[in-house]
Parts: sequence; structure tokens; C-alpha cells
Amino acid sequence: MAVSNQATKQSPGAPPSAPGELADKVTKAIKSDKERAELHVRLNVEGGQHEERYEFRFDASGGGEVECGLTCALSKRDLAPATSKITATDFAKLLKSVDIAKLAEAAKAVPRIPPDSLVGRLQVTDGRQEVTVIFMADPEQAKAAGYEPPPEVTQIVEGIYKQAAKQLGVRNARP
Repeated sequence: MAVSNQATKQSPGAPPSAPGELADKVTKAIKSDKERAELHVRLNVEGGQHEERYEFRFDASGGGEVECGLTCALSKRDLAPATSKITATDFAKLLKSVDIAKLAEAAKAVPRIPPDSLVGRLQVTDGRQEVTVIFMADPEQAKAAGYEPPPEVTQIVEGIYKQAAKQLGVRNARP
């Protein structure tokens, strides 16, 4: 009997089993320090050809910490990941752009992303439930491939890049 060595490809993450619970936490966390403490908003973006390689990491917690870093071969930027503080106001701004139900819907569509594309992985979690959306992170590449992310994803990503620029002390954290 022959055994196949092919691994089954699985999507990284899935919509929460009860998106309403996570959505309620996000809504409450906008005004409540207690609810906010458990939440994380994360964005990882990476890809590109070797000479244009881009890597971006952002992880903000409702507890007041943010870890952020980026490397971009094209613009010759290399900002090692560093941990700093994020204000409750800035974290609440990120949460205001989060629509868990729409993100859970967007998470169901995993595009066939062409090689050398910038791939984004957006995650909102409370440590027990999470919603993760995989998308093409370069707007021009996404448009050309017909995989433009939904407005709900684009809105959160824009807010994250603004916060990251502030944290990293740069004008723009985009590739």
C-alpha cells in the first residue's frame, strides 16, 4: 500500500465559530479598558521579488503595547521590530474600523495569489476567537489580478499603516 507524502494545504485561520461574540467584545472594547485588554489587531505583509522584498509586522494589543517593524529592499528601509506603547485612544481608533461580521465573510474567500505578490494577513483576536483575512496587499497587484480586498479590510489596513508610521517614526510604512 502506497502512502502519499503530499501534505494537505490548509487555510491559515478561520472565521470565529460565533462572530457575534467577538464582535460584541470589539464594540465594548472601544469604551472599556477591561474588554480592550484581551484584544489584538495584527497585520503581517510580505512578498515581492528578492530585490523588492517587503516585510511588515504590526501587533497592537488592547493592553497598550504595539510591536512593529518593516524591511523593504526596494526603499532600503530596515526597521527591526520594536515594542512600544499605543494609547487607548489610538487602539480604540483601530477597533472602530473593525467589523467582525464582514471580516468573517471576507475570510471565507482565499484568493489564488500569484507568485511574488505582496500577501497580507489581517487578524483580530481576543485570544480565544479570531478572524483572519488573507488578501493581496498591494492595491495595484490586487486590481490587476481581480482580487481587491473588501473595503472593510482596506479601511483597517489604512489605519494600521498610519499607526505604524507613527510608531516607527516614518512618514509612510507602506511598501
